[in-house]
Amino acid sequence: MIQSMTGFGKHVVQLPTKKITVEIKSLNSKSIDLNARMPSAYREKELELRKMIANSLQRGKVDFNLYVEITGDDASGQVNESVVKQYMKQLRAIADGKDIELLEMALRLPDAMRTDRDDIADEEYTAILNALNGALAEINSFISEEGSVLEKDFLERISALKVLLDKVVSMDP
Repeated sequence: MIQSMTGFGKHVVQLPTKKITVEIKSLNSKSIDLNARMPSAYREKELELRKMIANSLQRGKVDFNLYVEITGDDASGQVNESVVKQYMKQLRAIADGKDIELLEMALRLPDAMRTDRDDIADEEYTAILNALNGALAEINSFISEEGSVLEKDFLERISALKVLLDKVVSMDP
């Protein structure tokens, strides 16, 4: 069966405190060319995820996106108070402004937010693998469907060429 290299697959998994979305897009390419985008906290698992994708798709220019959205009260970001206060002190020394304006500026500066980086929980990683498998199943289905459409088109064109060839032979044996 003919298979296309063009396809798209998306799968979403909802955990109690996180929403995990995996998207895979593939375009034509002779070999596998995989581009992965994911939050830095998940980079330690990137090689394993890449291997799963490469084993499933084999060819194509593939874009893999992993999105993790915190939906519960489990937000790990906290204001780094000492850094923000130091920024505000420095800003106050060089510019006049209301405290709220200085605070808004200070929060945009580097290291104003502190994030606790936890290891990926087994439950969360299993959910990511399930989402990846779901997206791979979708893209493989898409690729197969498009391949059968291409096969049908090729067969129709070959049939039309045979009819035309028979006409040519009857016109000029």
